[in-house]
Amino acid sequence: MSTTTTIAAPLLAAEDVEVRFGGLTALSGVSLQVPAGASVGLIGPNGAGKSTLINVLSGMAAPTAGRVLWRGSPPRQWRLGAATRLGVARTFQATRVFREFSVLENVRIAALHARRSVDPAEILDSLDLDHRHHTLAAELPFGEARRLGVALALATAPEVLLLDEPGAGLTGRDLDALGAAIRGICAGGVAVLLVDHNMRFVMGAVDRVVVLEGGRVIADDTPAVVQADERVRGAYLGRRSGDAGS
Repeated sequence: MSTTTTIAAPLLAAEDVEVRFGGLTALSGVSLQVPAGASVGLIGPNGAGKSTLINVLSGMAAPTAGRVLWRGSPPRQWRLGAATRLGVARTFQATRVFREFSVLENVRIAALHARRSVDPAEILDSLDLDHRHHTLAAELPFGEARRLGVALALATAPEVLLLDEPGAGLTGRDLDALGAAIRGICAGGVAVLLVDHNMRFVMGAVDRVVVLEGGRVIADDTPAVVQADERVRGAYLGRRSGDAGS
């Protein structure tokens, strides 16, 4: 007996996106979908084009060809501010917080740009930072500072959250806490696209994984299927890539 799986329509998508820098091609024919409430991982070796794709999806870079779709249609303009107003938020590889303000004040400042009313204390609780309300951001341990960066993005009340290397430099308990937070964010109805170098971390945090190599998608499936894919194994075992992105 066959079964039919219902797949949610994508909120955010890249359609045949190409990005060129002079004579170098960072992305070539890349298509990716982030359905409502989904958790999608984006992995690949150094130079695969991951950061370039995040920049396109967040409105920080314009594709040379192809397009970004929001709820199935190309927006009139797709820049960082416009994307945020529509419901797309992102973090950055280098944590960006207001170091001279407390943790709670940081989230309150970010919430000034929220699309709807949010509860800063509730956001901090979801990221296991409720005990740090009055701690200066500059005094946070590294792992908690990373999670505060996620909190600032959540404070804008996004429908899609783009996480650019949030696990960089994290190990052990800090990485486990971040993974649990990401799963909680998705359970709360926010779609997540997670970019990270740590393959094991990504596989444990998302439902679907997209793999880039040389600016092209070489796999797009469940974590179990992707881990068994010989092309993915080859990419991570050091096959050379001609891509210019990262």
